[in-house]
Parts: sequence; C-alpha cells; structure tokens
Amino acid sequence: MNELRVIALTHKNLPLENIGEFHLSDEKRNDVLAQIKANMGMEEIMFLSTCNRVEIIFTLPHFVCPGVTGQILHIIRPDFSAEQIKELAQKAERYNGPEAIEHVLRVASSLDSVVIGEREIITQLRKAYEECHAAHLTGDHLRLVNRHAILTAKEIFTHTDLSKKPVSVVSLAWQEFREKNIATDARILLVGAGQIIRNFSKFLFENGYTNLVIANRTLSNAQSLADSFGGTAISLDQLSPYADGFAALVSCTGSEDTIISAELFAQMSQGKKGLLAIDLALPADIDQDVIAAQEVVYVGMKEIQTKASANIGFRAQALADCEPIIQSGIKEYERAFHERRVERAMRTIPETIKEIKNTALGTVFAEDLENLDENSRELLEKILQYMEKKYISVPMKMAREVLLDAVSKN
Repeated sequence: MNELRVIALTHKNLPLENIGEFHLSDEKRNDVLAQIKANMGMEEIMFLSTCNRVEIIFTLPHFVCPGVTGQILHIIRPDFSAEQIKELAQKAERYNGPEAIEHVLRVASSLDSVVIGEREIITQLRKAYEECHAAHLTGDHLRLVNRHAILTAKEIFTHTDLSKKPVSVVSLAWQEFREKNIATDARILLVGAGQIIRNFSKFLFENGYTNLVIANRTLSNAQSLADSFGGTAISLDQLSPYADGFAALVSCTGSEDTIISAELFAQMSQGKKGLLAIDLALPADIDQDVIAAQEVVYVGMKEIQTKASANIGFRAQALADCEPIIQSGIKEYERAFHERRVERAMRTIPETIKEIKNTALGTVFAEDLENLDENSRELLEKILQYMEKKYISVPMKMAREVLLDAVSKN
C-alpha cells in the first residue's frame, strides 16, 4: 500500500490551460503510459483526465519528488523546455502511500472537483481505469484502488446531502444555455459524443430540443446519441462543408488540438454574430480567436469554474458529513489490501499441497497402494482429498483473520 503514488495537475495549482496541455488523446495515451511505466520501473499505471484535472496514478517503490515528477511530465510533453517542465513539476501535487489513497477517494467523491458534488467523476474514473486495464497497464493494486474509490463515492452520494441540488459541469453549462432563451425549435450543434455531450443532450431532449446535429470523429457514436435524443449525426470531417447554421454550439471532445477555428466557426454559423458557444473540453475545442472575431457569447471552463464557486457555501455541512465516510473508506481499502496480500502470499500453498499428495500416491506409497483393493483405494483418495481441502482452506483462513485483526487494531 505504501507504493501507491499520485501526481496531480489540478485547478487548485495550475491554470486550466496548463492542465489541458497534458491531456492525452485516445490514440496516444496507451503508448505514452507504457513508455512511462517502462522507463520509470512502475508495476502499474492509470491516467485520469477531466475538464479540471490530470491525474497519474501508479505504483512505485520509492517516493515521488519534483525530479521524478519532471521525468514523467517530460515523457508526456517532450516538446516542453527543461525550464517549463521544472516549473510545472514543482507546482504539481504529489501524494505518496496512505495520502495517495485518501486523495483518490476524495477525487472519486468529487470533494476535490471544481464543482463539489458533481457525479460525473465516478464515470470518468471508472472509464479511465477500464481503458488502462484493457491496455494491460494496471494490475491487482489499482483494481482495488479503483473499486474502493467508487464504493466510497457512492456511499457519500447516497448518505450525505452532497448531491442535493445537484450541480455538475453540465448542469452549470445548462444554466448558461437556459439564460439565453433559445427557442426549442432552434438548431443546436453538438461536437463530441462522450459522457459530457450525452448528459447535455439529455438536458436538451428533456426540455423539448430535438433539432440537434451531433458531430463526432466516430460516426457510430454520434449516431447513437442521435437515435437516443433526436437529430442527425455527422462526422467531424463534415463540419468543414457544414453550412446549415445553428443557434448554439456545445463542444467537448478528447482532442489535443482545437477543433473549431475562427474561419470554420464563421462558415458554420453563416457569419452570424452573438451566437452562444459552450466549450467544456480541456484543452479547449474552440480557438480563442473565435470569441473576438465572431463576437460570440462564450462559456468555457473558466466561466464554469467561477460559477461553481458560488455553489460551495450551501454544501459546507455536507462536506463535514463526508469526512467519516472517507476515513471509513480508507480503512476498508486497507483491510482489502492486506487481505489480498495474504491471498497472494499464500497462493502457492494449494499447488504445493497437491504436489505432496501426488508424490505420496505416485511415488512414496505407490507399492503399498498396489496391494489395496479398489474400494480401499477409493476411500483413501477421498480421505486425502478431504484433508487436502482442509489443509488449504484452514491455514489461509486463520492467517487472514490474524492479519486482519491486527490491521483493525491499528
């Protein structure tokens, strides 16, 4: 457990623009993480990237200092200068051992988010783990970390008022959208097809907006959203010739580069000024030149962050109620970790006992067994099988109970 490490680039220590620079696209992520894992001698690694944070969660025998942090950040952004990497490494948050598991539990429970109480982080954490697990980047340790983080988060959302008056990045963006009084028959252009856009599409659908155009790199994912909430699906390549206009643009993709340039926006919007553009991506999908050139009403993550600050006051009591659950979650994780450690340490016992039994039957007492009749031999084998099971299960159960009892007393 003391080998768990976290490097965090978050809204608390860096501008959102800097965080976005360390986003990894789906195409690059696995290769970059595999390189970090190999170069740094890590057993496991996973990568979480959201609209307000980048978290690198991994296992390593030694503590993580600014120097190690810099080496990892340099692998992600080899184009950055040594001075840039050094400055970012010093500002990054680092968590080692027990404090790392507490940090991950707080992240999963949204206690560390821009928007306290938003539930999207649970899905984002689960997805991040599943993607890294599928790429063979994680192992048993991070499986336990992920499992207990999600269990703790669900406990908090179920048994505290943190999720009362539900607030999320999407719901805050939706408030901005509603304030513009856009007609329900107006065309809304959505770029991306991930969970953020899905959630925003649900808001639109539930409020009578069905004239949607959904653009995504993978057309089938865009079509899935169109089938669920109405509208039509197009690929990102079709944005360039798109000229049907729109009343509002909402974008959130996983791209490392901007998707919407000033020229493309002008073409798609037919040159209309003052349109609403909501950008929930990190890094941003919409080029900053769009704002001045088209006089758009722009809502980005900075605006969402400002609005979110006003929602923290009424959650003060809920935040206090979360603390015992976090501490309980840490203890449950420690218990599960130690139990799993016992199981792994004793996993050779079953095979060893089987080998002893097979040696006894096949070599040591082979001649004696030949003199037994069939019924006697069958009875002896049944007795040995029973003893084998007991010699496997009883010591393992006793060892687990002794160790867990010691853990519970600490």
